[in-house]
Amino acid sequence: MSAICGLMHMDFKAETYDTGIAMLEKFNIYKVDSVRHLMIDNVFMGCGIQYITRESKYETLPAYDQKRELIITADAIIDNRSELLKVFNIKLDSWSKTTDSELILRAYEMWGKDCAKYLIGDFAFVIWDKVKNEIFCARDHVGKRTLYYYYDGNTFAFSTLMNPLFEVQQDVELNDRWIADFLSIDGILHEVECNETIYKGIYQVPPATIITINKNGLCKDLYWDPLKEVKPLRLKKDEEYDKYFKKVFFEAVDCRLRSSGEVGIMLSGGLDSGSVGCIAARNLENEGKRLKAFCSIPMDSYKNINNQYYMSDESEYVEEIIKAYNNIDITYCKSEGKNSSTNIDRFVSILEQPYKTIENLFWNDEILQRASKSGCKVLLSGQYGNCTISFGDFVTNALTLFRDMRYIRLYKEIRAYSRLKKIRRYKIGKALIKVFTPYNIRKLLSSKNEGYDNYADVPANRELIKKWNVDKRLSELKLNEYPQRYYDLYETRKSIVNPIAFSHIGAMETKLSLSHGIIERDPTRDKRVIEFCLSLPTEQFYNDGQDRNLIRRGMKGILPDKIRLNRTRRGLQSADWIERLNDSWKSIKEQLDEYLQLPEIKNYIDVEKVKLKLSTIDSLSGDEKWFSIRLILEALVFSYFLLGFKEEKAKEIIRRETAATK
Repeated sequence: MSAICGLMHMDFKAETYDTGIAMLEKFNIYKVDSVRHLMIDNVFMGCGIQYITRESKYETLPAYDQKRELIITADAIIDNRSELLKVFNIKLDSWSKTTDSELILRAYEMWGKDCAKYLIGDFAFVIWDKVKNEIFCARDHVGKRTLYYYYDGNTFAFSTLMNPLFEVQQDVELNDRWIADFLSIDGILHEVECNETIYKGIYQVPPATIITINKNGLCKDLYWDPLKEVKPLRLKKDEEYDKYFKKVFFEAVDCRLRSSGEVGIMLSGGLDSGSVGCIAARNLENEGKRLKAFCSIPMDSYKNINNQYYMSDESEYVEEIIKAYNNIDITYCKSEGKNSSTNIDRFVSILEQPYKTIENLFWNDEILQRASKSGCKVLLSGQYGNCTISFGDFVTNALTLFRDMRYIRLYKEIRAYSRLKKIRRYKIGKALIKVFTPYNIRKLLSSKNEGYDNYADVPANRELIKKWNVDKRLSELKLNEYPQRYYDLYETRKSIVNPIAFSHIGAMETKLSLSHGIIERDPTRDKRVIEFCLSLPTEQFYNDGQDRNLIRRGMKGILPDKIRLNRTRRGLQSADWIERLNDSWKSIKEQLDEYLQLPEIKNYIDVEKVKLKLSTIDSLSGDEKWFSIRLILEALVFSYFLLGFKEEKAKEIIRRETAATK
């Protein structure tokens, strides 16, 4: 994988070399193995490469193909290599030395602008076609890698990161509309328009999108729309679905084991990462290799609150996997001495923006650090599994059956659920009446009985919300809504392939992994896995009172039954995140109180609301304070970012003035 950048002026008049070199220098805070650049005909391209796979050691990026007159720079791991190697008739003895960038070039030569459709993997790449005098850019189907750009009609610049683009668009300003959305969304989502960024004039290529830039301007096209393209899969027996599932999912895991170093996994005691881990361990054992597993558990001093539904420490279930596969080395990460206020300045710098993954970013980062130090180049996860391989719950299934008018089937499911959960059917039916009642009616009834503030748990300034008409954009995406909205299978699938969610996750993963010289890879977010799961009828996910049906059947004999058949307990991620803040709470309050006095903070943050929250929380005990503490920390993170941005901008002005006088 790589961090890439480049620059060209369509009129070929402006100088690009010095600016291109300055862009490359911004890669210094990330961990890359080598940095190269290439300039031909006033087109500059650069690459800071990480040697993740064995084939990547043969990469020379950027690369110029003289025969085809193409320049490419790429941040890519192509997973359907074998298929492409055969399509391009590459000799077998050359397979191991054929690089992923060469496969991309051959795909571009064969399919032109449709080439991204035929590539599977994590990628962002840019090709300059000298013959056409045209730039071609592509980002992978699920946005696993980032690609930002600046374009003013003549100058086009791109980069894996945003900061290098500041060398081109030198007078950078904040995008207040983006910030208004960021501070107003109740939850971890960062944005509602994945084409924009926190900076004016700097955009990102959305997932599953290509852009071309030529004398006619910039053109953007979506090349993958699974909701339109995927057809229903109808098979006769569950066994046939299981066989299909194994073929697709096992391949998604196997192709992500390519590594020039060790392979690691972010492991929990659940179905998703557990399934990925078991398949990976089996495949690696066949090659005489080991799997390094990393599991986050609460700190030693945590008052471990286990109840019949949730568990804060999943090591009991992780140990079942370790016992089943003797080639897994487990490391439990307690992240002692760290909390949600630790290293905010570092995270803001790496992510190039404020963030809202308050509860788990510090331990996620620790796992990446430990995995990298142990020699891992690839870190597997099952992060997206709830949306794909382990999808399936009673409410979604019941609403789907109700709307499809499959009432007999619905009755059977209610009866089965009643039997399994030991809940009387009339109670289930009573609860389902609310689920089946149209949302607008429930909203009307709830508004008569109680007032609801859509922005009670977010730090955004009310004037900012009003100025940028945040209500409209959040309403279109059904965010910050009350009462709770229920979704059937078809509505849920829209959220599963939402490019905004893809882009948000991809940006976090790309930048964090670049900072550690490792790549996070998630087989549950594989394009083929997503398409397969979108093709299935609701019964494959939930049937006869049994949730998460597909993965429980498909992983029989592979995933230990204690995990596979566990229907009563769920892992509670970051259960100790509030308690970890105890020792830092006083300094957090003092620091944020100081920030809240500043006029630039007041332009964005509802200062009085945050002050009220600060004044009422002296003790961090009690789950009822969860939302207030989260709001406070979001305000703190944003303040760090804003003041850092202002400081860096002032330094840049001084630097330019000094350079101009020399």
